[in-house]
Amino acid sequence: MSDEKLNLLVNDYPEYSEVIKAISDWFREHADQRAIRMDEFYSNQFGFSIEDVNAAFMLMRQQSMLKTIYRVLDDDGSKIGKDFENYSEIPDEVSTIWGVKKETKDVFVVPFYSLLH
Repeated sequence: MSDEKLNLLVNDYPEYSEVIKAISDWFREHADQRAIRMDEFYSNQFGFSIEDVNAAFMLMRQQSMLKTIYRVLDDDGSKIGKDFENYSEIPDEVSTIWGVKKETKDVFVVPFYSLLH
């Protein structure tokens, strides 16, 4: 993530600056992880309101700093297959790592956010 883009966004939206900085810091501190769920920032650890977190993620997406990806998760939270950049790309049937076929209505499709470089 460009420091210039980050600084511009923080200056343009000071009411969300702490949330935006926390999201940016998370990606720097977890460089080995590709994506994060928005609800990671809903915890008391950060003390941000749900509305502020949602707004910060939306602003970062609008500024092409983040993109939404969709992960298919099994009922135990295990990732099934690859990430999808478009919800409509998700097939009607997916296979677990054990080769078990499941219909998408029987799994969870969860939006994650990935950093755009």
